[in-house]
Amino acid sequence: MNERVQKTHIPTLTAHLPPAELATGTAVLVCPGGGYRHLAINKEGHQVAQWLATCGIAAFVLKYRLGPPSGATPEQAQAEALADALQSMRLLRSRGASEWGIDPQAVGVMGFSAGAHLAVNTMLTATTQEETPNFLAPIYVYAGDLDLSDLGSKAKAAGAATFIAGASDDSTTPPAQAWAVYEALHGADVPVELHLFERGGHGFGLAKAKGPVRAWTHLCEDWMRQHGLCD
Repeated sequence: MNERVQKTHIPTLTAHLPPAELATGTAVLVCPGGGYRHLAINKEGHQVAQWLATCGIAAFVLKYRLGPPSGATPEQAQAEALADALQSMRLLRSRGASEWGIDPQAVGVMGFSAGAHLAVNTMLTATTQEETPNFLAPIYVYAGDLDLSDLGSKAKAAGAATFIAGASDDSTTPPAQAWAVYEALHGADVPVELHLFERGGHGFGLAKAKGPVRAWTHLCEDWMRQHGLCD
């Protein structure tokens, strides 16, 4: 089910915790997409978090604000979402160890489409260690309006390895945007992995993925194991 949540004015975090015997201490802030107009809260939120929990990762779905109740410009919606993501990172770092068994040095952000834009923007905008992701996973990333010139240096300073996935036939967020993020990171010697599938379109998530693109979660799991984020 691809439930779309609209007119969100109060942000929330929903925790999906792994069984205690599987927990690795890694945490992921999951940011659904929806063009900053709605949130694909199930397909790119709760379903993703449930998958991450099976990998021993504590996943937190962010229902971020989409602008004030009176209506919002795209800039206002993005600003409020960014504020919610940064606050969520601070919260996971300040309360994570005591409440959820989180390692404060293993807190990353995974996002989809506009949520991937939010994940990258969180890295670009973070000003403190508490706000800065330890790793990133932007999936079918929208990055067209972001200034990526500092992304590599900021990610390198944070030691933030990155996993990127998308589809070559995505007309909504063309693969050139994923490639731009990859180049910004690779050019700064940041560990980065990019997978562009021949087919998959936009919004493949977990709910409607068909064909080889379904393998992105397995590839992501392998990448997380390689970086000591899951067993």
